[in-house]
Amino acid sequence: MKLLPIPKNFESTGGTVTLKSTLSFDERFSAAAETFRDFAERIHGVRFEKNDRGDVRFSFIDGLLEEEYRVDLSKEGCLVFASSCAGAQNAAVTLVQLMESESGGVAFPSVSISDRPDSAWRGVMIDLARVFHDIRFLYEYVDMCRFYKLKYLHLHFNDDQSYTLPSSSFPLLSTPERHYSEEELAGLLRYAKKRGVQIVPELDIHGHCTAFQKAYGDVFGKNGIISMKEDSLAGVETVLKELCALFKDSPYIHIGGDEAAISFWTEDEDSLSTVRSHPQIKGLNKQALAEYMYAYFVARMCKCVLNEGKTPVVWEGFPAAYNDMIPREALIMSWENYYQTTPELLAAGFDVVNCSWRPMYVVTPKRYWTVKEIYEWSVYTWQGTHPDSPYLETPYHAEPSAQVKGGQLLAWGDWIVSAYPDHAEGVRAEQRLVEERAPALAENVWNHQKRGDWADFSERISKTGLLYARLRGDKV
Repeated sequence: MKLLPIPKNFESTGGTVTLKSTLSFDERFSAAAETFRDFAERIHGVRFEKNDRGDVRFSFIDGLLEEEYRVDLSKEGCLVFASSCAGAQNAAVTLVQLMESESGGVAFPSVSISDRPDSAWRGVMIDLARVFHDIRFLYEYVDMCRFYKLKYLHLHFNDDQSYTLPSSSFPLLSTPERHYSEEELAGLLRYAKKRGVQIVPELDIHGHCTAFQKAYGDVFGKNGIISMKEDSLAGVETVLKELCALFKDSPYIHIGGDEAAISFWTEDEDSLSTVRSHPQIKGLNKQALAEYMYAYFVARMCKCVLNEGKTPVVWEGFPAAYNDMIPREALIMSWENYYQTTPELLAAGFDVVNCSWRPMYVVTPKRYWTVKEIYEWSVYTWQGTHPDSPYLETPYHAEPSAQVKGGQLLAWGDWIVSAYPDHAEGVRAEQRLVEERAPALAENVWNHQKRGDWADFSERISKTGLLYARLRGDKV
């Protein structure tokens, strides 16, 4: 078998089915059919023609889960069943991985497949702010996500180095020659939607905001952290609302929420004025006061996103002492297990995504883990790298729980600029590292229980890797 991720139920009846390159589909599955036709042509050089009764048929059936699908391959043809376009998209990639081109048609193994993912969240994050990525890379990442059945592409749009989004309310926010236009983003969103990949935009606040302060220091402050004065908070809410409107089809909006010099707030009268009347701050020392203000900021921005009909996503970072202030609708990305541990978040009732520094981080070219380490990882396992993390030496293993929504691979650009005089070369090197590791992530978030061993996985990735290289246009 050469499928990746491996299906849950796969029955071979032996032999090969040869079919014409004709396709019919329920109109509800037109996007999945487009993915199938595009990938089949780019990978196998086969152009499927639409036909009222094609040899490959995508059909609607009630009763399957959102991303579930069935495939029956026999001399009767290739029959695909799904109850949603998301399931049909997953089936489309399975077929592309299975097929071989033949003169005048295509060949498939004679098999029956029934399959669905174990994790709802299957994602990859790319840092666009520390080093700018040409828009073509984002299209390629969408294709990668679709090929490996990864549902979310999380884009880190701002950091101290640049602000890569457009803004009509604060036009000077956009870093010159390092930002995307509304038209570019609209095109990317259309493409991602057709491929069944959801874009998760991130506005990283309240730290990582030098770009805000260079452009509008009078509004957002000038001390390395967004001011807590009311005008500043209202300004951030305006930008968040713009983001929600720009990414209108994205159900999730990431608001950042970690690594900020929060102690500044306790020394700043403008910031203190926002919370001075809050009875909760009575008797708090400076550290506790800063942490309360931190939680207030995160909670307020979460509520802003919720009011726009979106689900907020936040980095682990706010203190456990103030968990009750954060809306439980917020999805928490647990990464360091230093600011707050995963068991604390789970006990507080939060849903989490496993973004464990080890082995899910890629910091090109200096810090990353092997493909085998990612393959051996589990969505229920966290291991820290911060010297004060309780899981530095011994990983934390959570009990299987619906609160753990899945896992994510994360690529950060901290060292690309210094390591690569040609920044595009560095971005390409980062892409290769991500592409090498994405299959191991995909295998683990699709199937929580290993359905093979490392040798089996290595054999499958050697085969699917060749197909993916063709999709990319590489000569193989």
